[in-house]
Amino acid sequence: MKQQLLLGAALCAFLPLSVHAGDPVKLPEVLAEDQIETPQRIILNFEEDSTFPAADGGDYLQSVPGVSGSRMGSHGIDPFIRGQKQTQLNIVDDGVFVQGGCPNRMDPPASFLSIDGNDELIVEKGYTSVQHGSGGSGGTVKTKRNAPTFTEGKSANINISGGIDSNGNTRDVAIKGSFDLGDGHYVRANIEKSAANTYEDGNGKKVRSGFDQHGGRLDVGVQATADTKITFGAQLDDTSDALYAGAGMDAPEAKMMALRSSLTHKGDLGLFNQINASAYISQVDHTMDNFSLRSRAGMGMLTDSETQIYGGTVSLENNDLVVGADLKVSYQDALRYMGAQTNIYASGNEHAYMWPGMTTDQIGLFGEKTYQVTSASKVKVGLRYDYVGVDAGKVNTVSARTGRTANQLYQMYYGKQWDDQSEHNIGGLLRYDHELDQNIAFYGSLSRVVRTADATERGMAGDHATAASRWIGNPDIDPEQHHQIELGTSATYDGWNVGGSVYYNKVSDYILRDNATGQDGILLADNADIYRNVDATLMGFELSGGIDLMEGLNLALNVAYTYGENDEDNRPLAQIAPLEVGAALEYSTADWMSGLRMRAAAKQNRADIGTVTSGQDIEKTGGYAVFDVYGKIWAFQPFNLALGVTNVLDKTYSNHLNRSSSFDNTVAKVNEPGRSFFLRINADF
Repeated sequence: MKQQLLLGAALCAFLPLSVHAGDPVKLPEVLAEDQIETPQRIILNFEEDSTFPAADGGDYLQSVPGVSGSRMGSHGIDPFIRGQKQTQLNIVDDGVFVQGGCPNRMDPPASFLSIDGNDELIVEKGYTSVQHGSGGSGGTVKTKRNAPTFTEGKSANINISGGIDSNGNTRDVAIKGSFDLGDGHYVRANIEKSAANTYEDGNGKKVRSGFDQHGGRLDVGVQATADTKITFGAQLDDTSDALYAGAGMDAPEAKMMALRSSLTHKGDLGLFNQINASAYISQVDHTMDNFSLRSRAGMGMLTDSETQIYGGTVSLENNDLVVGADLKVSYQDALRYMGAQTNIYASGNEHAYMWPGMTTDQIGLFGEKTYQVTSASKVKVGLRYDYVGVDAGKVNTVSARTGRTANQLYQMYYGKQWDDQSEHNIGGLLRYDHELDQNIAFYGSLSRVVRTADATERGMAGDHATAASRWIGNPDIDPEQHHQIELGTSATYDGWNVGGSVYYNKVSDYILRDNATGQDGILLADNADIYRNVDATLMGFELSGGIDLMEGLNLALNVAYTYGENDEDNRPLAQIAPLEVGAALEYSTADWMSGLRMRAAAKQNRADIGTVTSGQDIEKTGGYAVFDVYGKIWAFQPFNLALGVTNVLDKTYSNHLNRSSSFDNTVAKVNEPGRSFFLRINADF
């Protein structure tokens, strides 16, 4: 079955090469950062492409073809791309690398991507460039905030938006403004606030969820000289009282603060004609507990955690060559308390040093050059080196509750104690692009990506009296090495377009979160969560296209499939989304549009369940198809209106990747929202 699917995908991917229409007309290109949008690289404009409500950036990402999500509540959707997740993806918020503060990922990086504070969302699936920082084997998600533009005689732009979603009574409002200070200088700012209550699934059953969020951002742009631009920015995102059906705790507080700056200078720099420099610092403070937002008798449990990151990039470039260096230093600390709810921070309640004061230094050097082989073909070559150094300052701190240290836990499960780690990782990219004619293009790429273990995989010390509830990182874990090959094509003709890709990723030392069953290198068989290296394979295909059925009526379709195998143990990799299909039929006029959208997934029978299992898959998941109706009206300028109904048929369903239900034991996984009516209003002044 696997071979048949991949063969079919290959035929789909290269189907456009055998299709020619008479009198072809090239459609306008969608450009961003000098690259064309393809199924591998998708660019969305937040204002123009935002029709449906989204609780946060992770929720918004689920609307992107080929991106799946894991839900544990209404806030904090964690994205998956091509079977890869978490730190296998690079999430960059307008130049700032953000990592969440919660070891259990209640606040994944995507949750801090501001929809109202940015202009563009760029999703690059797979490995497309060595310039995006270390790792990123599964892809890179970037937001971009552009310098404002002003019409003649107008020195200010004001935007006001707001909306409501009936299921969960989700409300949001945002105000954005940009101001021309003359001579190329500007100020740009936004503030936003949103809130949600508990939503209901298709059966009318309440799913524990809801949150309060507020934030904003201020940026100043300076045109220092005709060839030099400088920007400074500050950002805040504060989410409180976040409830989670898929976790044993809720999050009373998750706050992110970030500072960023950038400089671009164009001029004669010898071999180069431009220098770019940027720097940032971000901090996330997170608190979660099992008593302040839910009824609980007896002892309480609370975790305080923080993540600090600072870094930057310097690069020199001309039209076809970029060389540079980047730095990322992160500090992560998490301490869990257990004791009386009214005095949880009392001395002696220290239960587990989950992130035992971990510092990770990453220094990268990269170079990328594009060779124009012929007028229709080009080759891109990229090389990257990363130094990684990791230390942990609290591995010998004794827990008052358990009487053990993190080092003792490592010794119990792996027979090794903490030793400061260092890695020298080398990766690269070779890509060939060819335009067969003005309508048809194809590409092929080979890449090697090395992803270092994150703080959880390497140093987690989640001790517990019950062995099966322990969660222990592996201080001697090796970095993942992804060796990928990808082939793709696209065709654009008058009235229709299609594109697709197939990929194969052989992973050495894949970092697997697993159950302790006495495997090779694991000393205990008590079902604690541990980490170990295995060999693995990921492969799949993506296909998307659209056709104009008649004037104003368009049909779009996208399909994505990933196959994941744990080659070491001959069992499926856990947390792999099934075949997913999306379709949309839209009719547009000069003043309004309406549409019908389908979101569907096949059954996922390749789950990691059975006698020997990692414990990350809960069960096999049934397929589903969900329909949404929606529309937009922009006839009443400066106002435009979006409205619609999601999950029209009130389907009860759950994505395969959703977390197990911790609050309601009558369902296995957290269910998605049932039917909901939404309304959004946007106005530009």
